[in-house]
Amino acid sequence: MIYRLFGLVIACLVIWAGTPTHAFAEIDAHDRELLVRVRQGSLWEGPISRQAEQRGSGQRVREVGRKLADDHDRLDAQVRALASKVRVELPAEPTEEQRSWSDEITGAAGADFDRLYVNRSRAAHGSVFGLASQVRAATRDDAMRSFAQTAVETVMRHMTLLESTGIAETTSLMVAPGDGDELGGGDIALGVLMAGIAGGATFGLVRVLGASGRRG
Repeated sequence: MIYRLFGLVIACLVIWAGTPTHAFAEIDAHDRELLVRVRQGSLWEGPISRQAEQRGSGQRVREVGRKLADDHDRLDAQVRALASKVRVELPAEPTEEQRSWSDEITGAAGADFDRLYVNRSRAAHGSVFGLASQVRAATRDDAMRSFAQTAVETVMRHMTLLESTGIAETTSLMVAPGDGDELGGGDIALGVLMAGIAGGATFGLVRVLGASGRRG
């Protein structure tokens, strides 16, 4: 009897030691998708923003590029740390489509570089906003809720900064980035939502931010 009891205690200890801090049942498909998409976003938006810091033809574009690149460095460290705790495997490289956007921006110069960087980046940020908001509202995991809140705040800050360059196109949140120079295709419903939430709330800050950036 004592040996059976001892064996049961050992088994419980093994199970307890192997159980992660966060219960897997609390991490659902949307939580996992947010972690993956934030990681994929940082893999291309971070480097392309660093390029904008160095290659932007406008001073404000260079300033915005630096701020976005720094934010993506921090956000990427957070998503990797959280994913490790909840055992979500993250991608090691951006998607093929994201690489094509990056190549398109890298291949441009001067004002074309600035325009493509601002509008491609703004559309990409808008595409993850809805998911981050959904996870923020519905997740059962406190750590995921905190991360989703950070993602929402970061996306809103980045779109405001991109709009402060004065070259953000009013429809860039209404479409998904595609091939060629024109932004084409996309989810109009998401665009209307994003335009209402982000565009309406942030375009009022563009002149103030732009003026303060130029004075800086």
